Amino acid sequence: MRRVVLWMAMFLVTAIPFVGCSKSTDRIMDTTVATTEESILNGKLELKVPDPVAKKGSKILFVGNSHTYVNDLPQIFYEMTIALGTECDVYDLTEGAYYLHQFADTEDEIGAILDEALTEEEWDFVILQENTNAAVSNTPEKDMLPYAEILDKKIKKANGQTGFLMTWAPKNGGSNGVFAISREKVQEILATNYSEVAKQVDGLLFPAGIAFLKVAEQYPEIQLWDEDEIHPSVAGSYLASCVIYAELFQKSPEGCSYIGGLDEEVAKKLQTMAKEIVLE
Repeated sequence: MRRVVLWMAMFLVTAIPFVGCSKSTDRIMDTTVATTEESILNGKLELKVPDPVAKKGSKILFVGNSHTYVNDLPQIFYEMTIALGTECDVYDLTEGAYYLHQFADTEDEIGAILDEALTEEEWDFVILQENTNAAVSNTPEKDMLPYAEILDKKIKKANGQTGFLMTWAPKNGGSNGVFAISREKVQEILATNYSEVAKQVDGLLFPAGIAFLKVAEQYPEIQLWDEDEIHPSVAGSYLASCVIYAELFQKSPEGCSYIGGLDEEVAKKLQTMAKEIVLE
């Protein structure tokens, strides 16, 4: 079992600046969402259970932008599977600022690489992460869903299960150009859109963004955001990995000996939060 970066992603991680979602909330033009804050942000999510659940040796591909490759989330997840005795084959394909519509475009250089990976290989799980601009759109049925459907069809043809990594709102929220929008409201939009897209394609959902909010509320001393207040800190990436592990394996990540350089007590709190949000 091993962790592998698709060759193009290895180059891009070292060559592309972290601009993936640097102005991620500039395009929020309407904060009206179909689902209430209570039902989304309080964790009342209908999370699909993987069928089958992940197991030792599962082949997993991460697809996303800088929200995924900052701190190397796939590597953190891989180390976590080793420590918990469920080592998986973990791959990733990432590019700064990329949208699902680019990953779904076979004329795009990175999209062509993904198309080859999905048509020539079989996968157990493919985890998709959208650019925040599309994920906070008030028309996700146009900006996000069609491309998720294109990729989902390829993933299912490759015998895989599609999952969506629900990302986190910027630490200080956003703006629609006129009014400031709170972090909670931005997260509500992200949660609603990701949840609806996952539901439409019968996919898995990894509610990392909701985990960010809960940790920020209960443990404000834990810094989940990087200095730019948009990308995750190491603790934020570790929390996202815990959420992904809990959902894929339907097991708690509590007790994981790999803590990614974090303080042991901090890691324990993040592990427990992931368990509570996903499994309870």
